[in-house]
Amino acid sequence: MRSLDERIGERWTGWGRFYDGIALFLLMWPATAGMWLLGSTRTWGYAPGLILSFAGSLLVFARPLVFSDTPRWRFPPGFWIFAALTAYVSLGIPWAAVPYAARWEALRWICLLAAAWAWTQMGGWAHRWRLLLGILLVAAALDSLYAVVQETSHSTRVLWAPRPEQYGTRASGTYLCPNHFANILAMLFPLALVLVFLPEAGFPLRLMAVYFLVISAPVLYWTQSRSGWLGMLAGLATAWLLLAWRKSRGWLLVAVLTLPLLAAALGWTAWKTLPAVRERVGAVLEDPDEASGIRLQMWRDAPAMFRDRPVFGFGGGSFVWAYPPYQRHVKEHLNWDFAHNEYIQMALEHGVVGLGLLLAGLLWCVAAMVRAVLTARSREAALLMAAAGGSLAAALVHALFDFNFHIFPNPHSLVWIGGVAWGVWFMQEKGREPSEGRRRRLRWGAAAAGMAVCGWGAWMALSGGLSYLWNLKGEMARTRMEWDLAEADFQKAAGWDGGNWQPHLGLGQLKAAQALWYRDPDPAAERLGKSRLAAEAEGHFRRARELNPCDMAVEFGLARVYNALGDREAALERYRHAAAYQRRHVFYREQLGIQLRRMGRDAEALEVFRKNLEDGVATDVSQMNIRSLERKQAREAAPAPSGN
Repeated sequence: MRSLDERIGERWTGWGRFYDGIALFLLMWPATAGMWLLGSTRTWGYAPGLILSFAGSLLVFARPLVFSDTPRWRFPPGFWIFAALTAYVSLGIPWAAVPYAARWEALRWICLLAAAWAWTQMGGWAHRWRLLLGILLVAAALDSLYAVVQETSHSTRVLWAPRPEQYGTRASGTYLCPNHFANILAMLFPLALVLVFLPEAGFPLRLMAVYFLVISAPVLYWTQSRSGWLGMLAGLATAWLLLAWRKSRGWLLVAVLTLPLLAAALGWTAWKTLPAVRERVGAVLEDPDEASGIRLQMWRDAPAMFRDRPVFGFGGGSFVWAYPPYQRHVKEHLNWDFAHNEYIQMALEHGVVGLGLLLAGLLWCVAAMVRAVLTARSREAALLMAAAGGSLAAALVHALFDFNFHIFPNPHSLVWIGGVAWGVWFMQEKGREPSEGRRRRLRWGAAAAGMAVCGWGAWMALSGGLSYLWNLKGEMARTRMEWDLAEADFQKAAGWDGGNWQPHLGLGQLKAAQALWYRDPDPAAERLGKSRLAAEAEGHFRRARELNPCDMAVEFGLARVYNALGDREAALERYRHAAAYQRRHVFYREQLGIQLRRMGRDAEALEVFRKNLEDGVATDVSQMNIRSLERKQAREAAPAPSGN
């Protein structure tokens, strides 16, 4: 009778090979094609990745129903803790500050958890790990080649988009931010270096690893990412310590003692020979506050946020919406999507419960990784697991200074590496036992449940992505004043995703503009038409506020509508709310003063404009109004001229 290995090999050469190839292709999309979508930080970039990755995981779940000899499932360590965390994130959607944002966050968590599980099932079969890891290295190497082109041509663009000015000409590959690109390279450095010294990897993969290191080392330097450099060093050090420990405790002691010396020598050499290192590290030594950008300032604002919701947080994806009322140390008026520290953001969005589950899952995973390296019978499994440990260390260190786990391709690259390593370890250490009897029937039920979750996730990502697309089309049509087309597009957007507030905001703005420009030869009919359109606008703005009470553009729209309806007090209340909530928003604060002045409340208006100037939240509008109102007050206070 043929062994299970022989039957698996036969499957791999036939229909099973095609089936698995499709599943793996879909799972690869976020970490490969996702890199070429500017890092996939916006809905148009990560929605396709969610759909395809969910589809790939669905095929892996369905495999036992298609192939009866599919080996029993293996779960990476910490999986059930991360599953509990994912369930917690998902159950918190209705109570989040912005449920729409929380739903996207939950979808990303579910997708990542499913992908980690799927890679673990698929990565260890028939030595396919060589091909899988080679593809990942090729993808990153191609991105590095593009970065070389950027550097040599001094390009100020990233693909079709202009490079943000604050990054200068720092290499970023196909990412808009060089730090996020540096994170990908830092995670792959331990893997590539380990593969170079792993004979079982075979000549083609080892050559690819050498090529990646040669082409990506200067690119990582050109990114000028301090967090990327630190992550790379942490990853290499972790892999080295794990492999030294596997060899013997004596080698571990040697590694522990030599690492600081090696790090010091490397740091001194880099300081003396690499100008970017002197510039970037020297800036930190001279003025940490200035060198950190807005990081330290934002972190100083975090305790006040945490104290308000310490247990459960504000909900997934809510930081950008919940942060403005707490913004005191950060002076620039921008929308800050992320806290630039994943652990702080986790605490703010999901409270101590979410942060505790995250740390527990990571600790469990790290402990299991160490044990796997030390106890593995095969060199192949041990070295791959050490490389995965290095990649994880690189990502965790980088996460202290950035939001790399929110950059869609990056965590998917990490679970790709880790899942393949665990797949090889399980297959070589635990074997490929099939599920039989009652265990097989239970797995059929679990497979159906997993398929249902992945199918639901893919549908939610598809409907949300289409809603985003139609809303974008509606905004462009509204800008062109093609009002009928814009209304139709906004209605389609709202139909695809009832939780998306943006189509209602767009419809409110559209109806408000129509009310402003409405004309009729009959004055009474004109007033009636304006009132009808303004009332429609109010209804859409109210619905948008129900779905996202933290978007002050909705409050501003309502204020305009109330002014059109003649209810100035209601308009004033909305301006007050917007100006108080987004305290650094120049426009809202100046509109509050303008509203007060229109209502004849000059003293209050002057106080608002002076406060804007005092807080550093003022433009020429505030200064001109201050001068105008002060002159007016002086004229009113001057004694009336004598009649003689």
